[in-house]
Amino acid sequence: MRKDFIMFKNVAVLLIFSVVAITSAQNQRIVQDISNNNWKLWLDPMAQWQNDVLFTPPVDVKKIPVNIPTGGWQALQKGESKAVHLPATVEEFHWGWNKNAFGVSGNYLGISWFTTEVKVPLSMKGKRIVLHFESVRFRAEVFVNEKLAGYDLINGTPFDVDITDYVTVGKSNAVAVRITDPNGNFDWRDSSNYMWGDYRTNPTHGFGGITGKVSLVATDHVFINDIFIKNKPKVNEIDAEISLTNNTPTAFKGNVLLEVREKKSGKSVWEKSFPVEVVTGDNTPLSFSIKIDNANLWDVDHPNLYVFKASFKNDKEVKDVTEKKFGFRWFEVKEVNGDKQFYLNNKRIVVRTAISWGFWPINGIAPSDELAKKQISDAKAVGLNMLNFHRTIGQTNVLDYADEMGLLYYQEPGGNQYPANQFNPKNELEKKQSDFYFAARDEKFFRMIKRDRSHPSLVIYNMHNERGAEPQKKDSLQMLAGHKLDPTRIMTYNSSNGPIKTGIDPRFKLHLLPYSNRFYNYGWFDQHHAGGPGVYHDNLYSNPKKYAKFTDNKEEIVYYGEEGAIGTPPRLQLIRDEILKKGKNIGWESDDYLKWYDAYDTFLKKNDFQKSFPNVDSLTRQMGNVSFYYQGRTIENVRINNTIDGYAVNGWESMKLENHSGIVDNYRNLKGDADLIARYNKPLYVAVKLTNKVLSVKDTTVVDFFIVNEKEIKGAFDLKVKATNNKKETVWIKTIPVNVAGGTTYGELLSAKNNFAPETEGYTMITAELVSKDNRVIATGADELFAVKLNKEKIASNIMVADTTGIVGKYFDSEKINFKNYKSGNPSGNCLVIGGFKPQQTGNPLVTDLLEWVNNGNTIVVINDIDIWATYFAKKEAADYRGFKTLGTSWYGGNYFVKETKWFDGLPQSCVFNWEYQCFATYNKNRVGLRMFNGETIVGCVSDHKQEVYSALTVMPHGRGKIIFCALDVFSCIKENELLKKAEGDGENASMKTFNVSAKNKANVVGQQLLLNLLK
Repeated sequence: MRKDFIMFKNVAVLLIFSVVAITSAQNQRIVQDISNNNWKLWLDPMAQWQNDVLFTPPVDVKKIPVNIPTGGWQALQKGESKAVHLPATVEEFHWGWNKNAFGVSGNYLGISWFTTEVKVPLSMKGKRIVLHFESVRFRAEVFVNEKLAGYDLINGTPFDVDITDYVTVGKSNAVAVRITDPNGNFDWRDSSNYMWGDYRTNPTHGFGGITGKVSLVATDHVFINDIFIKNKPKVNEIDAEISLTNNTPTAFKGNVLLEVREKKSGKSVWEKSFPVEVVTGDNTPLSFSIKIDNANLWDVDHPNLYVFKASFKNDKEVKDVTEKKFGFRWFEVKEVNGDKQFYLNNKRIVVRTAISWGFWPINGIAPSDELAKKQISDAKAVGLNMLNFHRTIGQTNVLDYADEMGLLYYQEPGGNQYPANQFNPKNELEKKQSDFYFAARDEKFFRMIKRDRSHPSLVIYNMHNERGAEPQKKDSLQMLAGHKLDPTRIMTYNSSNGPIKTGIDPRFKLHLLPYSNRFYNYGWFDQHHAGGPGVYHDNLYSNPKKYAKFTDNKEEIVYYGEEGAIGTPPRLQLIRDEILKKGKNIGWESDDYLKWYDAYDTFLKKNDFQKSFPNVDSLTRQMGNVSFYYQGRTIENVRINNTIDGYAVNGWESMKLENHSGIVDNYRNLKGDADLIARYNKPLYVAVKLTNKVLSVKDTTVVDFFIVNEKEIKGAFDLKVKATNNKKETVWIKTIPVNVAGGTTYGELLSAKNNFAPETEGYTMITAELVSKDNRVIATGADELFAVKLNKEKIASNIMVADTTGIVGKYFDSEKINFKNYKSGNPSGNCLVIGGFKPQQTGNPLVTDLLEWVNNGNTIVVINDIDIWATYFAKKEAADYRGFKTLGTSWYGGNYFVKETKWFDGLPQSCVFNWEYQCFATYNKNRVGLRMFNGETIVGCVSDHKQEVYSALTVMPHGRGKIIFCALDVFSCIKENELLKKAEGDGENASMKTFNVSAKNKANVVGQQLLLNLLK
C-alpha cells in the first residue's frame, strides 16, 4: 500500500517569468509552434545601433525608442530576403556577406529582421496571448502589426512578449523581430568583455538571430506560470513548487489538482487536490511535498522519468493545465572514511565528462533535435556519464535528451566574468556600465536556473571558468540569489587553471552545497591541465604512486576540469557527405569543410597513400584514435587512483577555427573508434599498466595490475596473466593470488612489479583474467607493447657525417657504425648524413659539389636544420620547396601518418603516428611539415584547420642518387640515447633526473631504427 505524505507551504522565489507548457486535454492552454512558419530574413546594414541606449529587464516598451526598418516598413518588401525556419542565424545564410568569407572576416555585425505572418485562431479570443521565445542573440525588438510590443537583450534565455493588445483574433498578424548583433566571439573565450557603445556586455558566440523556437501561447488570465520540481536527499521524495499569476483585478478561489504519472507507461502513481486562493499579480509559489514509495529512480543507466501535471480549477471550470518532466534522483557530496566523494542516489559515482563550447553546424549556435539527441548518444557510446556546457549557456533540447537517455550535465552561464573596475565605478560613465553589466549578468544567470532547474540530468552550476579574481560581494550575492532559486544543486564559483593553494582558497574553492547557504572555501579542488601531450607516452605511467593525474588528496572533491587537449581533424568525409546531401552550400563553415576535404583527398591520391588510407575518412578516423587512446588511458589512471572524483576531457566538439581537441566534430561525428575510450569507462575490468610500451627487444618493462570495480566485487581471486607475441605464441604465464576490497573502493592495486622482457620484435599482448575460486572469469583486461630489434643490415658501407654538434657521430660510435666526418667539398663516401651543419656555396649557383656527388648515385640524408637545407636545395632547383609549417599543439593539433613503405621496415606502417611513435609525435618534440612539391612523400602531416597536407619525410631522386629530407625529430632520438646509456651505466647511483630521462626515452629506439633504415 502506497503511503502519501503531502505538505503545503509558502516559499519565496525570485524573478517569475512565464514558461510554455503543453496543451492540456481540456484545451485551456493553446500552444502554437510558429518556428516552422515561412519566415523571411532581411539584412538592414544601414541601420544605426552602435550608440543605442540599452535597457535591462523589466522593460516598459512604451518608454523606449521605436526603431523601424531603414526606409520604412515597405523596405522589407523591396529588399532581398532569405526564406528561413527557426532557429536561424544571419551567419547561416550570409557568411561572407562582405565578399570575404575567410576565417572570421565574413561575420555580420548589425541589424537584421525576421518576419512572418501568424494566424491567431478564434479559439484564443478573450485569452492572454504571448509570443514565447526560447532564445535570441543578441537583442530582440519585437513588433506586431508594425507596433513595438517587446524588447529583450538577455541572450540565450527564454522570454515572453504579451501581445494580447496587439493582435487581431481570427486574422493574420504581421510579426517582425529586429535583431541586433553587436559583437561576439568564434572561439571559446568568455573572459574579455565587449563594448556596445557606452555599455559593457557579456561575451557570447558571435551569431545573430533567433536562436530557439518561437511559440504563440494563449492562456486564461489566471494561469500557472512555472513549475519547479525540487529533488531531496530522501530520493523518493520531491517538493513541487507551483507559481500562479492572476492578471485580473479580482482574487480567485479554486483548486490545484496535482498528478504524478510514469512517463513511459502513462500510469498514474499519485494524485491530490488542494484549495488555493489566487490574488492579483504574481502569487507566492505554492510548495507541495510528495512521496512515492518504490519510485523508479533516475540515473545514467536507468533514466526513469515521471510527469508532474498541475491543473488550476475555478468553480467547475479548468483555467489552466501544464506539465513538467522530472526524475527521482539525488546528487551530493559525501565523506566516507575521510574521503570526499560524489554520490548519485546513495551510490558513489566518479564523473567522466567533456567540455562543450556550444558550437553547432550550419547556424553555429542552436542544435536541431536530431543533433541534440546525437550529442547524448555519442557521449554514452564512449562511456562518459556527464557533459559540460562550458563557457556558454546550454540548450533545453540537449537537456531534454540527457534526461531521456541518461546523462549528467554541468552548466555555466558563460560570460559571467567582468573587469575589476566595475565593482567600484569612479564616474557616471563607469556607474552606467557597471549597473547595466551586472543587471544583465545576473538576469541571465537567474533565467538559466529557472529554465533548467527541473531537469534531473543537471547536477552542478559553475559561475566562472578560469576566473582570475577573488570573489567579491556581488559574486556572493549572485550565488546566494541563484541558490535560493534552486537550492537543490551544488554551485561553484570557479573552475580553475591557476595555482590552487593547499587548504583554504576562496578564489578557486568557493562553493555551496545543496540546501545550505553556507559558503565553503575548502573541500572543492578543481584543477586544469588543459594542454595535451600529443600522444599517449610511457612517462604517463611509472609506478603505482607515480602516474599522470595521481593524487592522494582525500579531504576534498578532486575534479580535473579541463584535461589533455590533443587536436585532430574532423570527420571531413562524413561532413562533406552531409553538406552535399542538402544539395547546397549553406552555413557559416560549409565552404571551409569542403575545401578541407579536397586538400586531404587530393594528397592521398597524388602521393600514393590510398593503399594505406583508402579514403579521407580512414585517415581522419585514425587521427581521432590518437586522441581517443590517450584519453582512454588517462581516464583509466583517474579510475585506478580511487581518490579522483571527476575528469573532464578538453574537449567535446571541435570548432571550425580553433579548438580541434573534441571527441566529436562540430557535426557530432565521433572522431575516432568509440571503444578506444569506452573500454576504459566500463564498470568492471582489469587495468594492465606497462611502464614502457615501446622498447628494445630483451629490454624490460614493469607490469602492474589494478582492478576498476564499480560492481562491488570483493574477496579472494586468482589473477591469471599471459603474454602473446605477434606470432600468436604464448611467451609468459603467471598466476597471482589477489584480494579485492570492493564497496566504494572503485580503483585498487592488485599486483605490482611484474617484470617482462620481450624476446621478439613487433607487438606483444599482455592479458589478465580475474578468476574466482570456482574458476569463473570475473573481469579481464589487456595492454600491448611494441619492441624494436635494431637492424643495421645493409646500411651504407661508406658513411660520412656533417655535424658540428657531434651528436650523430657519438650515436654511430655507440652503435659501432663506421663513418668519416665531412668538412667540405666532394664527399668520399656513398651516404652523407647531415646533422648540425650549414650549407656551403661553391661554384655555379645551380651546381654544388654535393649535388654533383648525389647526381652520381649517392645519397644525402638531412635530419636537422631541415628548413635551411631544403631552402638551399630549392635555390639550386633540386627541390620544389615552398616553406614549412610548424605543427599545432594541444587544442590546435597536428598529426603524422605513414604509408606502406620499405623505409619503415621493422616499424608500424600504413598508420597514423600513435603511442608507437611517441618519439616523434609528442608535443615537446620538434614538429614541422614541409611544403615540398616534388619527390616522394613517405610521411605526411597535417596541422590544425589548415586546408593543406605537408611532408615530414620526402625521398627526392636527383640524377642517379637521392636526397632524403627527414623533418621527423630523429636528432632528439639519438641525442637522448646518450643519456639513456649513461643512466643504465650508473645503475642504482643514477640521479633521479637522469633516471627519468632514461625511463621516458626507451621509446626513442623507434627513431633510431628509422635513421638506420634511411642509411640502407
